[in-house]
Amino acid sequence: MSPFWGNFAGVITTLLLAAFIGIWIWAWSGRHRRTFDALARVPMQDGEDRQ
Repeated sequence: MSPFWGNFAGVITTLLLAAFIGIWIWAWSGRHRRTFDALARVPMQDGEDRQ
């Protein structure tokens, strides 16, 4: 494998890890908690209670 492909794979891995961490931080931020809690209760509600 040429050095270019090794560097390219390293850059892609770093970018994907940064994207994963960014999405994880976004999902666990406090302003999304109310929305996610409401969505988590949807499968347990009857059809008439859904919004």
